[in-house]
Amino acid sequence: MHRIWIPLVSILVMRAAFSSGPVCEADEKLALVRPDQRLPVIFLGDKESPAEKFAAQELKAHLQKMTGRDFKIIRWGGGEPSRMPAGTTKPQGVYIAIGHSELTASIDISGLGKEQYLIDVTPQRLIIVGGPDRLRGVLYGVYDVLEQLGVRWYRPEPWGEHVPREDSLTLPSGRTLAEPPDYEYRSTLGGGFQRYRQPTVEQSDQASLWSVRNRLNFDFEDEPRFGGRMAPGFDHIYYQLITVEEYFDQHPEYFCLYKGKRRRVNPDDAVRPSNPTGLQLCLSNPGLQELFAEKIIARAKHRVNLDSVTFSISPNDACPFCECAECRSMDDPADPESMSNRVCAFSNIVARQVARAVPGARLSLQAYSAWTKPPTIVDRIEPNIVIHLCLINQWADYTRKLNDAAPNWNLETRNAIARWKQLGVSAVYTYEYWSGYAWQGPLPLVRTMADRIRHYREFNIRGIYNESHPHWGPQGLDLYMCAKLLWNPDLNLDRELDRYYRNYYGPASAPMKSYHEALMGALDEHPHPVHSGGRGMHLIFTPQRVASLNRHIALATELVEDQPLYKRRLHGVIAGYRFAERVCEILKLKKRTGKEVEMPDWPGRGYYLHSDQAEREYTKLLQWVRSFSTGDAVFDIVPDPPHLWYLKEDILENAPLGFLGRESNLLKEF
Repeated sequence: MHRIWIPLVSILVMRAAFSSGPVCEADEKLALVRPDQRLPVIFLGDKESPAEKFAAQELKAHLQKMTGRDFKIIRWGGGEPSRMPAGTTKPQGVYIAIGHSELTASIDISGLGKEQYLIDVTPQRLIIVGGPDRLRGVLYGVYDVLEQLGVRWYRPEPWGEHVPREDSLTLPSGRTLAEPPDYEYRSTLGGGFQRYRQPTVEQSDQASLWSVRNRLNFDFEDEPRFGGRMAPGFDHIYYQLITVEEYFDQHPEYFCLYKGKRRRVNPDDAVRPSNPTGLQLCLSNPGLQELFAEKIIARAKHRVNLDSVTFSISPNDACPFCECAECRSMDDPADPESMSNRVCAFSNIVARQVARAVPGARLSLQAYSAWTKPPTIVDRIEPNIVIHLCLINQWADYTRKLNDAAPNWNLETRNAIARWKQLGVSAVYTYEYWSGYAWQGPLPLVRTMADRIRHYREFNIRGIYNESHPHWGPQGLDLYMCAKLLWNPDLNLDRELDRYYRNYYGPASAPMKSYHEALMGALDEHPHPVHSGGRGMHLIFTPQRVASLNRHIALATELVEDQPLYKRRLHGVIAGYRFAERVCEILKLKKRTGKEVEMPDWPGRGYYLHSDQAEREYTKLLQWVRSFSTGDAVFDIVPDPPHLWYLKEDILENAPLGFLGRESNLLKEF
C-alpha cells in the first residue's frame, strides 16, 4: 500500500493560481487538540453508511483514550437539524469530518476504490473520506491517522493495544491519497483468535476488531460496520459437495476406485473431520463433472458480490486419488505421481460450465499436496479459475531468501508461480504457513515474511492467506508484523520493530530487542531447512543459544517486575522461551541415551535416535503446555487430551529432516 502525501505548499500553489483568496503558510500544522482550545467536533453526514459511522466511533474512542477528554459526534446535514445550532452554515473552530457529507462534498472521490481513502488536513480541519461505495476505505483512513498519532494494536485484547496519553495532538497539513493495496486479499488470522483452544465470544470479537484495525480483509465476520470483506473459498470441497450419504448408493461410479473397489471411505486411514471419506472423487466421470458444476452454479448464481468471493473447487485433503483407467488416462505418463493434470482437466470442465451459467463467478483451486506442481499436459487454465498455491513442506525454506540464487527449495517455488501464470490463471494467491502448526515455541519469521511479501509482487501475486495457529505468547510479534506487512509491504521494518520493542515491552525493550533479533539472526544463519508451521525449528535451540537467550529473558523479567502491564505482556513470550528450553533438554537426552532406528520413509538413509527417557520428558512437556489452557492466550493447543500437532514426530522421530541422514549428526551441538 502506497500513501501519496501532498504537502500544503503544493495545494496552496494550485489554489493560488485559480483564486485571489488568502493563502496559509506552508509549514502550518493542524492543532487538533490543545489544552487551551475547545475540542474539535467529529461530524458525520446525515445519511452516513455503517462503515462511516463506525469510523467516527473508532476515532472518538481512541482520541478520548489519548487525551482523557470527551469528544462529540454530530451529524451535519438536513436530516438531523436538531443536532446543529440554529442558523449554522459551517462549523465553528477546528473540526473533523468523516465520510460523505456537505462538509466533504468539494473533494472528488469518484476514482477511489473500496480500500482507498483520502486524508485532507488544513490548519482548520481534518477530513477523512473513502470511495463512493462508502465501505472500508474510510475506516482505513481513520486507522492511518491514529497510527500517525502513535496508536498501535499489537494483540486483540485491550491490554495488547498501545494508546499514548497526550495533552496535545497535531497533524501536518497536506493531503494523503492511499493508492490501492498491493494485495487485494490479506489474511493472517484465518483461524480466528485461536484455532484449537476454544475462544470466548469476547475473544472472537476482539480478534475481528484487531484484524479490521490492522487492515486485514478476510479475518472477521461480514458485519456492515466493517465495510465488507474478501471471501475467497478455498476449502477442501469434494466431500462437501458430493456427499457419500446422498450419492453413493445410486452413483457409486462418482466415487474413488481404490484397491479394486468403489468405496465410501478409505479402509486404510482413520476418518477425520477435514476429510471424512479419506478418498478423492472419480474426476473422469461425465456425470460427476455435470453434477459438480451444477452445485457450484447453484452457489454462485444468486451472489451479488462476485468481485469479492470465489467458490472452491479444491480436492480433499491429502488422500488417494481414483485408480480407474479413465482417471489415470488424464495423468502425464512421464510423471504419474503428480495429480495436477487430472485435477486441472476436471477443474477446466467445471469452470467452462460455470462461466456460461454465471459470468463473473470465479473458482478457487488449491495447488496443494500431489497437485501443487503446475500441470504438464494441460496447456491452459480457464480464466475464471484462481490458484491458491500452498507453500507447504518442500515448497518453502524460511532460512533462505525467496530469490536466493543458489539451488534451494524456493527456486522450485519461483518456477511454479511463473508457470501457473503462463497457463493463464486470472490470479495467483499464496497459502502460507507462517504460524506454528508444528512448533509452539518462538518462530522468528518477521524478516522472512517481509522478504516474501515484498518479492511476491514481482510475480503478480494478488493475495496472501496465512493458515494461523495463533500462539500469541511465543509468536505474537510475527502475527502482528504479518498483518502490517500485508497492508504495507514497503513498511520501514527496522523502525516499526523498534517501535514495537519500545511500546510493547516498555522498560524491557532493550533486552527483548536483543532476544528477538538474536532469534531472527539464528534463523537466517541456520544450515538446515525450516519450513511450514515451524518444522525444523527445534534444531535452532542448541544449549549454547538457549543459555544466551536466557540472559535476555532474565534481564527483561527483572526490569518489569513492578510493572503489571509489561509483566503481563512478557509472560507469554517467556513461556515460549521455556518451551524451547524444554525441547533442548529432550534433544540432549536423545543424544546421550538414544539408540539409532532406521526411518521407514528413508530406508538406508535416514536414522533417528529413539530414547525412552526423552519420550517421558516429552510427556512432561505436554502436561506443562496444558497448564496454559486457561488465562491469557499463550499456546494454541487441543486441551483435552493435550496434543501438539507434528511436534512428537519432529523432535522424537526427526520426521521433517530424515532426508539429511543420521539424526546424531544433526545433534552435534547438543
